[in-house]
Amino acid sequence: MISEASLRWSLQFLSAHGDGDLFPKIPEIDAINSEPTDFITNVTGKQLGDLPAGPCRRFLVPKDDFSYRQATQLDPQDSIIFCALVYEYGAEIERRRLAADTIFSYRFHPTLVDGLYGEKESWNKFWESAYRKASNFQWVLYCDIADFYNQIYHHTIENQLIASSFPNQVTKWLIGLFESTTAGVSRGVPIGPHATHLIAESTLIPIDNSLRVQGLDFLRYADDILVFCASEQEARATLGKIATTLDQQQRLMLQRHKTKLFNQSDFQALCHEMVQDRPISDEEDRLLKIIKRYSGGNPYKVITYNSISAADWAQFSQAALEQVITEYLRQTPIDFIRLRWFYRRLAQVGHPGAIDISLRNIEKLGPCLANICTYLASVQFIDQQDWLRLGERLLGLLNLPEIAQQPYFRLSVLSLFSKTPHMNHFSKLAESYSSSDAFAQREILLAAKANGAVDWLREHKESFQHMDPWRKSAFIYSASEFPRDEKKFFLNRHPFYRPFDQSLAKWSKAV
Repeated sequence: MISEASLRWSLQFLSAHGDGDLFPKIPEIDAINSEPTDFITNVTGKQLGDLPAGPCRRFLVPKDDFSYRQATQLDPQDSIIFCALVYEYGAEIERRRLAADTIFSYRFHPTLVDGLYGEKESWNKFWESAYRKASNFQWVLYCDIADFYNQIYHHTIENQLIASSFPNQVTKWLIGLFESTTAGVSRGVPIGPHATHLIAESTLIPIDNSLRVQGLDFLRYADDILVFCASEQEARATLGKIATTLDQQQRLMLQRHKTKLFNQSDFQALCHEMVQDRPISDEEDRLLKIIKRYSGGNPYKVITYNSISAADWAQFSQAALEQVITEYLRQTPIDFIRLRWFYRRLAQVGHPGAIDISLRNIEKLGPCLANICTYLASVQFIDQQDWLRLGERLLGLLNLPEIAQQPYFRLSVLSLFSKTPHMNHFSKLAESYSSSDAFAQREILLAAKANGAVDWLREHKESFQHMDPWRKSAFIYSASEFPRDEKKFFLNRHPFYRPFDQSLAKWSKAV
């Protein structure tokens, strides 16, 4: 049911870009991808029904100062299979959707460079198209579906996958995966994985079709629906039509505080505000243009220090970066969506100039923490003493109440110690291991490998069988540092039943 080519593509993509934008990359996937044949053979040799979902991880992730969303990181094997299935069969969902000049979000066009979705500027194009379209209408109705991903019925997904010619075994596996992330509740899809977006879009196909049949002139991006009307009276009547359609189709509701009526001028002003690449200052505009010139607009491309000219590198001075971030921090309220986007662009170039201001203001920047950690992991060209100081400051962050009380924040900070050995603070991490929660212990096990702490790892072999699957996976990965005979003897003592674990143990013994 899954082809070798789809699994190979999924492994390559997840290894290069991670399993989503909210969590640290899973290094075990890199290991499997380095020698993929064994894993691919094991998976393709089984029926999907023989590959039940493993345990996911769920975290509260801040959206802004006062709101959170529940985000999910799938078991690594499930993540690979989920991505592979959407890659293999997603074209049938795409074929059934309305045209891309009406539905802008997550248009399926998989490439290893861009991922599952082809249009990098779709958000901006959505609002630019809306601006032009509004020129011919006096009123615009802006609707937002409340808590959309968490309200999607699994039965609706099943119907849409069947309509999209997904094989029965594939449909059953996907529904089983979603049920495993919602504790058996029959609604909600995991927020985090890249592949989720196309599944969510499939459930809106009947709603889009209904709105079209009712003669509404609309554009949609994910759960944002814009309807263009000749008068205020028409717009108010249209609101009732949309609310009724959402309720009767899927028992969905509109989010009251985001659903609004706009006259033409106010709406076009909103369009200007919503365009994503609107720099907060001339300084940010200048820096972003340099990044775009080297990346070609590819949001995943890493710009290495050696590939950028000395003159352009110098433009990313500490003063320039601090000026931009300070401008954002002066806003009331802070535009965290836009600031997270800026940190993602900084992570492409990896200039160290934003380190100090980011750590000084970390309590204000909580909703950006995952992006800041990605940026810190990307930093290039700093000396050993600066790495040591950075490690000290990161350890200090773990004592802040805002971070100490949030598993997601601790995970994000601790993950940095497994990405580079240069911070060299493993002794302090080891001291905290026994008093840490399971999420933190996994990151410390991974950091042990990065820091060559083989003897410390050896002391935890006896507790291996009592670890949860996520910690076991980290230990198998880190055990690759043991002497060859020792790791073979240790890993051969433990049975592994899932293809991912079997292949990871085989890689660990052979590396």
